[in-house]
Amino acid sequence: MDDWLQDLSDSMAELSEKARSSLVTVLQQGAGAGSGVLWAPGWVVTNAHVVRRGRSIVRLANGQEATARRRGKDLQHDLAILEVDPDLGTPAAIGDSQALRPGEWVYAIGNPWGVPGAMTAGIVIDGHAGSGGALLALDLHLRPGHSGGAVVNARGEVVGINTMMNGPDVGLAISSAVVRRYLAEAGLGKIAFRRAA
Repeated sequence: MDDWLQDLSDSMAELSEKARSSLVTVLQQGAGAGSGVLWAPGWVVTNAHVVRRGRSIVRLANGQEATARRRGKDLQHDLAILEVDPDLGTPAAIGDSQALRPGEWVYAIGNPWGVPGAMTAGIVIDGHAGSGGALLALDLHLRPGHSGGAVVNARGEVVGINTMMNGPDVGLAISSAVVRRYLAEAGLGKIAFRRAA
């Protein structure tokens, strides 16, 4: 039993490290900080409510910072796309949110209350919640600063973007399928996505 628990603990630590490698902090002058995901080389996906003002700074876990240019904003889905130096950081592996099943374990990572790379775990309640099935309803807690960060599956693939809490116990995330569709509509559909190894 002890070996099984240690293996589980080691797997969780590896998953957390993998998810942190594509997580960024999005800083807004005079408006605090949120999170973002390095979705592909040169592109960060975050929430529209994280980038309410014009100029954003993206900070990696190693402290490296770069100016980001906003290239798209979708208020309906609370999405924003930022362009950064294509050599910046390690892009995420993108998963299929439509394959999620109720009861499947997922993990939300972000920078809640300024704590970089904090992760929380829970299960999928509904993989097709909200208007048009655009949201993931998750049994986990999102806190200020989680916004724009990643929801990852057990393989470490990004399947959603954290957005808000719905009451005390349900976290909501924008599905990766919606992000892909928005990127295509914004003319960025040819971005090369990385799959989990």
